[in-house]
Amino acid sequence: MTKLALYNLEQSLKSAPTIAELNTVLQNFLLQLKITTFSFTYYSYYPNSLNQLKFDFTSPNFASWHQHYVNEHYEEIDSTLEKVYRTNLPTFWDLQQQLKDASSPREKQMRLDSIAFGAEKGLSIPIHGPQEDFANFLVVQMKDETCLEDWPHLKYDLFVAAYFYYSYLQPLLIKTQAPVEKFALNKREMQCLVLISKQWTTVAIAKHLHITERTVNYHIQRLNKKLGVKNKYQALAKALQYGLISS
Repeated sequence: MTKLALYNLEQSLKSAPTIAELNTVLQNFLLQLKITTFSFTYYSYYPNSLNQLKFDFTSPNFASWHQHYVNEHYEEIDSTLEKVYRTNLPTFWDLQQQLKDASSPREKQMRLDSIAFGAEKGLSIPIHGPQEDFANFLVVQMKDETCLEDWPHLKYDLFVAAYFYYSYLQPLLIKTQAPVEKFALNKREMQCLVLISKQWTTVAIAKHLHITERTVNYHIQRLNKKLGVKNKYQALAKALQYGLISS
């Protein structure tokens, strides 16, 4: 892959007016590399957070497996995904080795399911965004394919492509998702957030909402986790940044 090809990829992604067209650009780029099986899974903050899957895009032939993975909540026990989350570099994996290294019966079953689907090897590219969000760009080599045989060299092009795609996906997602929907805040969490912005104490919030202080703290903890922050002050700052509340 030449520098010109990556330049053309960025220009095409940059000019894509919709997520659907952005996806087509990425898919066509991967086809040039003879890659037909892939997924881009975008989590809010980290895979095991309360606010999990934010966006995903998979190749048509991978959709059934990806849905099975989501339905079974395999992200909760996937040791490879955890490893990918904790690095900034591409991670290559081989399913037979993953099967040997499985640390629980559920993870072993996940690997067996994947092998039965026809997957053999993969390259996972982590993307850590500025708002503590996280995405996993996954390229898979299926049975009788050779697209990842030269993965040590291929990983550079895929790494750049993944970050280009992510960078141009972000503004399009913001346009299509309302802030409350994006963070999946419920009514109580929004009420607490608004009252925090008015500098109300936990005692005052509890009295106003006719709930206990313990319940208020519970809602605030969930609010912090969904927003990917450590305390209510950071939650307030992020809420203002994303337009969840007005200043």
